[in-house]
Amino acid sequence: MTSLRSRLVAWCVLAVVSWINLVSHAPWQRDAHLSAYGDALEYYRMSEQTFAPVDNPFALRVLTPWLVRKLHQISGISPDSVWIGFTFVTTLAAVLLFHSMLLRHFKVSAYTALLVAGMLACTFWYAPYLFGNPWLVDPLNNLLYVAAIWLALDRRLLWFTAVVVVGTVNKETTLLLAPLYPLLALARTRKLTDRSVLAGAAATVVAAGLYFAFRLWAQARIGGDYALGAGQANKSLMDNIRFALASAKGRDQLAIWSVFSFAWLIWLYGLYRLRVTSGLRHPLIVTSAWVFFCCLFGRVLATDTERVFVMLAPVLLAVIAVTLDHYAGPAQRPWLLAIAAMYVARQLHWVSDPVTFIIDVVALGVFAAIVTLTHRNTRPAATIEPEGAPSAQDVPAGRSAGVDQ
Repeated sequence: MTSLRSRLVAWCVLAVVSWINLVSHAPWQRDAHLSAYGDALEYYRMSEQTFAPVDNPFALRVLTPWLVRKLHQISGISPDSVWIGFTFVTTLAAVLLFHSMLLRHFKVSAYTALLVAGMLACTFWYAPYLFGNPWLVDPLNNLLYVAAIWLALDRRLLWFTAVVVVGTVNKETTLLLAPLYPLLALARTRKLTDRSVLAGAAATVVAAGLYFAFRLWAQARIGGDYALGAGQANKSLMDNIRFALASAKGRDQLAIWSVFSFAWLIWLYGLYRLRVTSGLRHPLIVTSAWVFFCCLFGRVLATDTERVFVMLAPVLLAVIAVTLDHYAGPAQRPWLLAIAAMYVARQLHWVSDPVTFIIDVVALGVFAAIVTLTHRNTRPAATIEPEGAPSAQDVPAGRSAGVDQ
């Protein structure tokens, strides 16, 4: 009962945080869609006509626009309000699902789970940006990513494949997650011929086949030329790749850094610690490497660097949660809260650009101090240990993460 009560309290806190972010960023004015831009214009048009002949590849991302259209028809609420509501519900669902994954799969403490889930709820390109530009398919894509990653880590192949297949109808990038299951199985078993590896590979082929079948069916419904290999506006795929790669000359490094700021370095330290304690085959290392590769590949085809790399958010923050939970003793908790607060300040743009560098340095300094002092306090004190007593080296330095090895 206590666990359920604490989880409900945490969900209420996350809902309040998300609601405040929604109120702060959503376009509440009448006919707000008139201010939409970029691919949001295409998705809004598709919510008026599901198979509208808009540009490739947007025309094939029908799930979110179709759901919005159906909700509008059933409720009679204005399309703009439905878009805002759908974006809020799916984003909040992703945050709550992530919070549950931290508790149930990674076994982190309730304090750390709430702290890191709150960081996800305030990650600018994951939530506030989408609240300010609600006519996108990204919110449902983010929710399906969290679900697919959890299912892959929990070895639920059937449900994992179903989520991936459904996700491809919303955005084709979900198909990139399909190989994650056999990769995790291979890392676990170290045998290419293992049943779980072969089953995961077969499921990947099935998911790809179903997606391409959907493409053929949707293309016939739309009646346009959306052949495989065609790019946006039916230019060649290579033309689109050249355009995407040339779109952000001189700023991609800064754009990638800005997505998570100093949290990138805590993530890298967390991966290093997992490698030292569990080896390179740790599920979070494998998942981080694969999703990061997916982001790099996605950037080749897309110009919005930040929207591409924010897909790494649930994996990056899961590693951070496991790492922080190792140091989440009573004395360290206020400092972990300070790190989370500085992350939120960076993400919600509470500080001006000249101050962001200082925030990053201070946050990393606090984290480094926590790690250093924790290790120092757990060193063996040979001069005072009684003979025959267990050495401090035999006692864990902190809470170990309950991760599926």
